[in-house]
Amino acid sequence: MKKIVYLFLIMVGIAQFVVAEPLVLTEDLSVQMALEQNKALKVSLLDLEKTEDQNDHSWNVLLPDFSLNGSVSGDDSVLNGSSLDSEDLTISGSFESSVSLNPSARYYMNFDNLSYESQSILYQIDEKELKVAVKKAFYYLIAYKESLDLEEKNLDLANKRWLQTKNNFQNGLASELEVLEAQSSYENMKPSYTEIKTTYKTKLMSFKSLLGLDLEQEISIDGELAPEIIELNSTDLLKNFLLKRLDVQSALKSIQAEEALLAIEKLDDRAPKLSLSLDWSNSASDMNNIDWTDDASVSASISIPLNGFIPGSEELVAISDAKKAVEQANLNYADIVDSAEQEIRTLVMELDGYREKIEITKANVEISQKTYEMTEDAYNKGTKELLDLDDAQNTLFSAKQDLLQSKYDYLSAFLDLEYALNATTEEIKTINN
Repeated sequence: MKKIVYLFLIMVGIAQFVVAEPLVLTEDLSVQMALEQNKALKVSLLDLEKTEDQNDHSWNVLLPDFSLNGSVSGDDSVLNGSSLDSEDLTISGSFESSVSLNPSARYYMNFDNLSYESQSILYQIDEKELKVAVKKAFYYLIAYKESLDLEEKNLDLANKRWLQTKNNFQNGLASELEVLEAQSSYENMKPSYTEIKTTYKTKLMSFKSLLGLDLEQEISIDGELAPEIIELNSTDLLKNFLLKRLDVQSALKSIQAEEALLAIEKLDDRAPKLSLSLDWSNSASDMNNIDWTDDASVSASISIPLNGFIPGSEELVAISDAKKAVEQANLNYADIVDSAEQEIRTLVMELDGYREKIEITKANVEISQKTYEMTEDAYNKGTKELLDLDDAQNTLFSAKQDLLQSKYDYLSAFLDLEYALNATTEEIKTINN
């Protein structure tokens, strides 16, 4: 019995360990989970599926109208008190079909196709924006965790220095004032460490929400802040990627859609319409001696709308408005292209600046590290004060923080550049090589 109890306790312990094991998230896994579980992206996908369904069935604009009709009627006198007999009943049925053929039909179908393509681009935009947001948040957490580790090391160094100073005081090698100064330096670091630690936890929670994870789920970020520095040429990038941008493609589809609507407006208000109809009916007037009689008719007619040619008419105003909409779409396209060029050039300049800043902050870290080591050695020999050592430590910490920030800024801006160009890192490297 004891063996069974022990076995049960072991299994419970293993289960608790498995449950407590954090979910290890890489960059690729984080993106995959967000794409699968993000609610806003699911809404965008439903919009795409609706327009796809409409496009797949756009041919139904040519589908005729069909209808079936049936009736039973009787005719008798009310005043003579007689009842309605079956021979007084008339039964009838009919089938009707009609179709109206207009030259604008193909433009209606083209518009549905353009609507689907536009929605497909919008979905790609939503998808890429989500990817960028996830990647930025992922690397921000890495940077923040490294910052937290730096703060923790700083705190640990200050604590060790305080304990060492206390030990020196007990051995007559340090004054009580030096002990208090070391303790004060250690205690003053605690609020900053606590604040960074709390902020990191809230950022983790926001990241879990972005991925659609349970907020109680423990996660661990697996990655490093090591940006690949790439030489960039804005002219080459613009030449190869400007017109491939998703917002530029979307604006171009808007022009085509407005042109299709203009063609529809013109043809609906000015072009001849051919109407075809088929009617077939069958009836019998004596239920005791049913004798069916049927009748069929086919008709074709052409109508030519004239209001579209009359100055000031509602139809002509609608055509004029449609022309203006095409012009507006073209102006919007030109504006988007200009803004896109400016954005790409700005991002390239920012990346060049971040690249230089990384080189500078790396050099600062090396200098600050050497300065700290020399100051620490001098402090241990009694030729430097505790304040000097604290200053050197703070300078080193600040330099490392600046390097972390520079690396993250470069990564973040490069992700923005990938999105702005609608290109991958490999495609960008290929162009610049």
